[in-house]
Amino acid sequence: MTLTPSPHRTGLVPRQAGPLSHRADHAPNAAPALGWLHPTGRVPAVLSAWERGVLAEVPTGIAWDVVRVPNALAHDTVQRLRDSGAPVGPVLSAPLGAEFFVARGSADGWDVAGGLVLTRGTLVLLPPPNTAGSPRVGERGWIVGPTDRLPRGEELRDAYAEARAHAAERAETAEAVETAE
Repeated sequence: MTLTPSPHRTGLVPRQAGPLSHRADHAPNAAPALGWLHPTGRVPAVLSAWERGVLAEVPTGIAWDVVRVPNALAHDTVQRLRDSGAPVGPVLSAPLGAEFFVARGSADGWDVAGGLVLTRGTLVLLPPPNTAGSPRVGERGWIVGPTDRLPRGEELRDAYAEARAHAAERAETAEAVETAE
């Protein structure tokens, strides 16, 4: 993806942009949302990395926090956030789990098993915005691409807890069916 100057607030728009996501979360030729990155002071470095098709490094705890949950629960958690009317925010699929970006400070005291709040200053590796599904970069891709609307930690906590409970119920039902057969 090549980015060129634009008169819009973001300052850049993609030239020959591919789809930012395989979902309807993004218009096919829309510039990636950058407002969520501005407080980090890393927008130029991020755009430069994305233009080269590589991962950009951005630390947590400056503009937002990141909560990592098991990849297996990511899509159900996203759907539950949507169903609740909460913003979803950017969500990455990564080797160690799905990484949800939430409003800074709102995930303090995270208390749901299987989830982890990344410590302040942890570098998060952001793939170019056109890496939803595949192709992926460095085993990372967007489940929900860059957006300026971030959920609060408690909204994510509730959606994730519901997704965990639903997965446990499904596993219990499957085990009961196997035992009965």
